[in-house]
Amino acid sequence: MRDLAPLLARFVLVMAAAAGVLAAADRLPALVTGTTHGARVYRTLEEAQASVGARLVVPSYYPDSLSWPPARIEVAPGPPMVAAIRIAARHGGAGEALVVCQSIGGAAPPPPWLLPPLQQLEEARVLVGRRPARLARLLTPGGRVVHDLSWAQGGRWFTLRYAGEVEDLLRMARATERDAS
Repeated sequence: MRDLAPLLARFVLVMAAAAGVLAAADRLPALVTGTTHGARVYRTLEEAQASVGARLVVPSYYPDSLSWPPARIEVAPGPPMVAAIRIAARHGGAGEALVVCQSIGGAAPPPPWLLPPLQQLEEARVLVGRRPARLARLLTPGGRVVHDLSWAQGGRWFTLRYAGEVEDLLRMARATERDAS
């Protein structure tokens, strides 16, 4: 029985090391491709919609400062699934200028690894159409101010994160709200 304890300890150590290696190997593709761990990445809106089996709603209004098509479309597994449509600035601004997140199959905010939480500076309650919404002014780690606007509609949760004027964000949200109805 005394000889069994060191053998058992080695077995546990080997299993723990194997689990660590497998966990690292699971994250390796995301690190190599620059994607979010757990999310599927799509090149086009049509490809993402076909995969999730639902229409992804995007604003029918965009300021001229935004480029189209989206720079990246990611879908986090659910339930509910959450899509993040990332849109760059037209004239090569730093990072993404707009992220349109929406849940599919239930109203739930995006997971923090898909839309990271930021330092909140201010918060206000507003209306998107007739729907109550939360507008937050946030600070990125790089010191850039962005705005989040979130609301529930038709069994989905929408969050628009925008690095631009609040008036443009509200206009895009109203267009999204109309398009989702």
